[in-house]
This record gives sequence, C-alpha cells and structure tokens, in this order.
Amino acid sequence: MKRWLKRLGIILLGSPLVLAAVMFWNVCHTAIPEPTTFSRVTPPSSYQPQRLRVVTWNLWGILWKTPRRAERMQVIAREIVKMKPDIVGFQEVFVQADRELLASALRETGLPYARYFPSGLVGSGLLLVSRYPIESDGFIRYADGGRPEAVHHGDWWAGKGLSLSTLQLPDGTLLYLANTHMHARYQGQYHATQLSQGRQLIPWAKRVKETGAPALWLGDWNNKPDNDVLVPLAEAGGWNLLTPDKAAIDHIFGSGDAWQWHVLGYGKVKGFLQSDLKVPWSDHAARWIEVELHKRP
Repeated sequence: MKRWLKRLGIILLGSPLVLAAVMFWNVCHTAIPEPTTFSRVTPPSSYQPQRLRVVTWNLWGILWKTPRRAERMQVIAREIVKMKPDIVGFQEVFVQADRELLASALRETGLPYARYFPSGLVGSGLLLVSRYPIESDGFIRYADGGRPEAVHHGDWWAGKGLSLSTLQLPDGTLLYLANTHMHARYQGQYHATQLSQGRQLIPWAKRVKETGAPALWLGDWNNKPDNDVLVPLAEAGGWNLLTPDKAAIDHIFGSGDAWQWHVLGYGKVKGFLQSDLKVPWSDHAARWIEVELHKRP
C-alpha cells in the first residue's frame, strides 16, 4: 500500500509539471520567424497586367475531431485541382498526410511551391501552395491565442497566426501573400481576442503598404469584412475586399497603392460526400477569385 501511495503521489506531483512544460513549449514554439522583407518596390515603367486565380479554403482537417477526414481530403484534393488555381491558401490542415496529399495533387497541375507554417503544439494549420516561386516567408503568431483551458475549442493549442510570404510573378513583380486563421468567435465569447489579433496585424499591414508592392490577404478571418475587427485593419493597410460576399467570414483582400486589382470572376465551391450525404467536404466553402493586376496610370 505504501508503495502504491508513493507512486500516486509522484503522479499527482508530476502531472502539473508535465502540463506546465507542455503549455510552455506550446507558447514558445514557432518554427518560422517573423517576416523581415519590407524593401521599397518601384513599379516598372512598362507593365503587362497579370492574371491570377486565387483560392482560400478552411478544410476542417482536425485529427480525431472532424468526421471522415481522410476521405474528405481525397475529395478536396480532386476538387481543388478542378478550380485550376495559381495560388491557394488553406486553413485547418493540421495533419501532415493531408498536407502532402494536397501539395502533391497541386504539384501535378503546375503548382510546385508549398509552405507549411509550424506553430504551437498542434500547428497553425496554414498551408500555402503556389504556381510561382516563394521568395521569402515569415509567420506572425497571435499574442492572444484564446484560453488554454478551452481544450474543446483548440485555438490556443494551435498557435494561430498569419503567414506572410513574397512570391515572384512571371514578369518579376514581387507579390506579398498573407494567409491567416483568426480565432473563432464562439457566440461572441472571443470578441476581445479577435480585436487583439486584428490590432496586432495593423503594423504589419502598414509595413507591406509602405513597400508599394501589391499584396493579397486571404484566409478564414472569422469576421465579416465590415465589423470592428477588420475595418481598422483594412483601413491601415489600404485593403480592398475582392470577394464580394459581405456575409461571409472567409475573405480575400487586395492592396497596393500603385496597383489595381480587377476582379474578373468569383465563386464558391462546396459539396457532400457521395458515401454519406450528411457529411460536407468541409464546414467552410472554398472561395475563389480570378483577378487581373494592373499598374495604376
């Protein structure tokens, strides 16, 4: 009995220490540093408009929690190829096998460049796939990640943030590309957290604006574009909403003082598994735009 009690005591004493260590590691672990590329860009004197098809899609890819994940990812991989994108920003792709599946499917259609942004215990879930070379990248982790005790929400453990990369378009134009997944609102429980995350991004939006380069800002913002979280951010960065659905929470914004984003087409893609019509491909629709980037006269 004494030996059993001793073991129990060790477990009781050790468990808080293990939990504290895991929480400390979750807070500190961000494998990719913050962005550093913010040089001033001068638009070329002669310029031919560049056409891009861009997709943002939250894939609901949470291990053990979301239904029929592996089967859904197979379908999603086929559907994303059908969209013929040039740039894709995924959210909630937490499982490595899913990331490899998506990157492989898109690589075969001419998108050879892929980046994942590790963060926290679970990972950021952010995957970027591009037809064009990724010149640099960085990750801005949200300082306010929510509540660690809300394990059923999971946001704090995911180490959410915004990835900020630079791509080189075929004519040599430098394009900033951001992808994010803000904290979910959960009936307004995390409004203060979302406000904090929006405020944290304002200096970064300003830095990109000051370069004079064109930029695309996409992701699951978990907010409508005209609310108090996103309006200050859009104003600071000179963003324009390119996806027209103002009731949505997944958006693509465009910016660049010397540039104009002309939207040629827009759509959303969603569906259900043929094997179980009650299970959607994701709890979010994919949203895509076809845009043409022009230099302002």
